[in-house]
Amino acid sequence: MRSESGNAMTRNLALIGLIAGGAVACDHAPAFETDTGTDADADADGDSDSDSDSDTDGETDSSTGSDTGTAAETIVQDCSACPGVGGALEHMACAIDLCDPEVLLAQTLTTPCTFTGCALEDTYEAVARFGDVTNDLEPQLNGSYVLLAAGIATGTSHTTSCAGDCQAEDPWDPAHDANDVVEWRLVLRAPDQAEAFRFRFVFFSVEYDEYVDASYDDKFYAVLEAGSTNGGNATVIDFGPCREGATPDFTGGECDAPDSECCYLSPHSAFSECCYYNGCPDGTWTTDIAGTGYSCATSETSDSSTTGSSTGWLQTAWPIDGGETFAITFHVHDTSDGTYDSQVVLDAFEFLLGPEKGTVRVE
Repeated sequence: MRSESGNAMTRNLALIGLIAGGAVACDHAPAFETDTGTDADADADGDSDSDSDSDTDGETDSSTGSDTGTAAETIVQDCSACPGVGGALEHMACAIDLCDPEVLLAQTLTTPCTFTGCALEDTYEAVARFGDVTNDLEPQLNGSYVLLAAGIATGTSHTTSCAGDCQAEDPWDPAHDANDVVEWRLVLRAPDQAEAFRFRFVFFSVEYDEYVDASYDDKFYAVLEAGSTNGGNATVIDFGPCREGATPDFTGGECDAPDSECCYLSPHSAFSECCYYNGCPDGTWTTDIAGTGYSCATSETSDSSTTGSSTGWLQTAWPIDGGETFAITFHVHDTSDGTYDSQVVLDAFEFLLGPEKGTVRVE
């Protein structure tokens, strides 16, 4: 077991693709650099609407996961000729279901790090499945998805750490280092009739469950740069309530969680599926992630580099103006160390014909 360490080293923010932005309304919106199963409604549930529950509406509330509005139909992209498995950026875009060249204008995948034991090319992959074929990680749309890791990404199992030589300030958590930073930045043009977009994901980490409220709080950020949101300043849009006992990442602003205390997607998030922390007052893990190398340990004493937990399937949606050009950066990093890895599965990026906003569970 590691000893807790809060030593934070800072470095020029450009190292992790950050730029100085203007003043922002919320304390969770500093700026990143602009470096370069299905049913008839095309979603992964079995009901007649486009969300993940069993009713007929679709707008969601990020604090409770309850529906609050009317249905939001999707704008279907034809991915029939799009190769969704492989190690190239072309495969990555197809795997997340961005198949229209009039929508996807550019993409880059970068890191400021020099990794030990792997290379940047090892940290991402488009795969048909992660882990055992019988687990709960079946792709949500079109048969494949993206793996993005602060470590080695593989469709079989996470077993090996991938350490980087960079330590830089995390602008949303400046007290701690960001290590093994990997960023996938997409420049998109929303269809003219779009009112929102959404994507689905699962966050995994070896930091579960013994490091809750410790400095080892690996992060997954979805960072939006859009004129219609925060004047184009980079804004993290995937967040929600915190786990009991976890220190919140921010309060106020867009945070509508109980007590106005929010956490980004990390082991601190209330979306995390608990293994044993604090006796797991809200239950234990419910998503089968067998074969991924992140399955739950049985106790704190069994801590190792090949156990952990996940959030299960989540969905983040956000408003966008029709015809607007915007960028979204998917960012994952290790916090305060470069050893115990984390990663994310990304799938089903869709534009919506109605309003939707917030992060909720996919049932």
